[in-house]
Amino acid sequence: MKIRIALTAAVAAIALSGTAMAAASLNDVIQKGAMADRLKEKNQINLATAKALGDHCLNAAAAKGMGVSVVIVDQFGIITYYVRADGQGKANTETALMKAKTVLNTRAPSKAQMNAVRSGNTSEARVISFGNFANAGALPIVVDGQFLGAIGVGGMAATPGTWSDEICAHNALTAVLGPQPALLPDLPNPYVVTNPGGQRAAAQ
Repeated sequence: MKIRIALTAAVAAIALSGTAMAAASLNDVIQKGAMADRLKEKNQINLATAKALGDHCLNAAAAKGMGVSVVIVDQFGIITYYVRADGQGKANTETALMKAKTVLNTRAPSKAQMNAVRSGNTSEARVISFGNFANAGALPIVVDGQFLGAIGVGGMAATPGTWSDEICAHNALTAVLGPQPALLPDLPNPYVVTNPGGQRAAAQ
């Protein structure tokens, strides 16, 4: 309960001040005591942390007039917290989970798979064959060098460099856990072309 209150208060304070908190320690964010003993797992993310991450992203999207779906999975792929805003359909919630599972498989942001496809280093079919999703929006949850799982976000239209599912996830991780690695670059999509009038259209 004390951890839940502390995390909730920290998220609220950050939302008001716009400043980042000090990095959380592993002891702050994992299950302990009888609950950890029951699982026989010493590095299981606790509900308070998962909820703080999910709700931060949900509220940040709402502040921009957007809806979003957010899932937090542990290091074994088990859902710890799953939340969606009103108006979010099956595709939005499913893609959030697909992105998170990609992080579990690769231990890297889901954008890494998207960039590999866009740069021509691999094909989307090959990415899919390994159970991954070539789309940005999920990031690893790592504390004190320990991989704890992933946050996957779906449902929002991206404005590269300004706002996206991935930026929402990154901001939540920074607010709740402390400074995070910089995001991967946004590579241009080779499957989108620009018409003479300047409008973008899908490549045929």
